[in-house]
Amino acid sequence: MQAAGEPDRCIGYVGLGNMGGPLARRLQAARPIAVHDLSAAAMEDLRRLGATPHQRLADLAQRCDVILLCLPTTDHVREVLLGAGGIAEAARPGTLVIDQTSGDPVASRALRDALQARGIDFVDAPVSGGPEGAVAGTIAILVGGTAAQFERAAAVLRGISPNVVHAGEFGCGYVAKLANNLLFTATRLMTLEAVALAAKNGVEPRRMVEIMLKGSSRNFFLEHAMVPRILTGALDGGFSLKLLHKDVRLATQLGLASEVPLLLGNLVREFYQLCIAEVGAEAPANAAALVIDRIAGTAIVPRPAQE
Repeated sequence: MQAAGEPDRCIGYVGLGNMGGPLARRLQAARPIAVHDLSAAAMEDLRRLGATPHQRLADLAQRCDVILLCLPTTDHVREVLLGAGGIAEAARPGTLVIDQTSGDPVASRALRDALQARGIDFVDAPVSGGPEGAVAGTIAILVGGTAAQFERAAAVLRGISPNVVHAGEFGCGYVAKLANNLLFTATRLMTLEAVALAAKNGVEPRRMVEIMLKGSSRNFFLEHAMVPRILTGALDGGFSLKLLHKDVRLATQLGLASEVPLLLGNLVREFYQLCIAEVGAEAPANAAALVIDRIAGTAIVPRPAQE
């Protein structure tokens, strides 16, 4: 382990999926890293860029001073950290684990406590800005931990993006991400409803989107999904309905636990549950537009030409 005040020498990244892959590639461009993923193809992609792949988590954990995670859920994080052959069994005291998963702030406290008992630091650092922001290096990284932990983590995370924010104590990064995604998912739904309303009453969808982009309703979803994805029918890309619904569900659970009324948030959660029932959990999040089209009797998503 490095002496106090020295930069961390070996950085590891675990989870190279839709978000973790671009984040790890940004980090690899800044400094050599070690990587682990269940997908051999994902590890090979990073190896070609200079990263060192590890088939076993324990090997990566023994080597690295800092280990970043980006996994689908907190259950996956728990298995990687505390499961047989996991990070906790092999990591040395003083190791810093940075979790970039959109995680459960309540359930993750037990993981923090288990790692602390082994002398391992654990901070949350989920991201906001989507895969495009990860690729471009503009993504926001929301860190929860002590001031000292934040400074150590930020020195690594700035290799991914300069937009590293100290959200507060442990768990505050998760909370900030859930609050952000609650608003984002509601904005997605309201944007689709508004365009459907206009379309059903004579305003062509593309024209309505142009109007919104020039007016007070301009938003991230309009710019990054409506124009290049929804209006072209290219719904693939980004994350699945399952992961979108997961974040809304965690947000509404947190609202219930902390006695914060989330009237609209719960309606949004139910809508995305309806989408999953209709088009499937693994469908892209943009497929919600198909559900709106069916309910409203509109064609925001272009229909294939009839043969």
